[in-house]
Amino acid sequence: MKTAIVYKTVSGYTERYAHILRDRLKQDEVTLIPLDKFKPKMLNDCDRAVFMSRVINGSIDGFKTVVKHAQLFASKYTAVVAVGMTKPTDEHYHVVEKANIPYKLKGIPLFVVRGGFDADKLKGGNKMMINMMKTRLVKSPSRTPEEMAMLNFLAAKTDKVDASQLDGLIGYLDSGVFNPPPADTEFPQSEYWADLEEYMPAGYKKPAEDKR
Repeated sequence: MKTAIVYKTVSGYTERYAHILRDRLKQDEVTLIPLDKFKPKMLNDCDRAVFMSRVINGSIDGFKTVVKHAQLFASKYTAVVAVGMTKPTDEHYHVVEKANIPYKLKGIPLFVVRGGFDADKLKGGNKMMINMMKTRLVKSPSRTPEEMAMLNFLAAKTDKVDASQLDGLIGYLDSGVFNPPPADTEFPQSEYWADLEEYMPAGYKKPAEDKR
């Protein structure tokens, strides 16, 4: 099998997943293709294609390339991997799916994994966006616990890259069987794109759930 891994990386976490995937597909002939080097003809001789990129503001960065060449990607044994900073729960999975996968790509499996965050690795517009968020939070006259946690998160260097998070993708590539998480309810989109529980202020207690 010939597999093309097309990926977009900013801070290096998605690239690490691309290399992990390449190493785990030991029986394949694997080509790593940075998105800025990608040309549709590169998939002509491939049996499988995997697109990997980060989630930013709810959107899979660079995913418009897959949408633009939907017919080509759909003709391959294709999967999409979204690398975010939120735990890959069923809720988060369906939020990402709903925000990114158009009707013509519904047949292409989506996998969500957790990456990392390091503000020092950002450049250009990405760094400007984070700086604007930090400024807004710092100047807030009365910060909520969630806003304080977000400030703590932005100041930390977080690395959640884990090879085992690709197990589901490997299973799909080996078997062709894809079982997405159940979607029995509507899931709200969170304002934050990271898990903040571990960054909450000291002494913070999560409000008890109202079970009425």
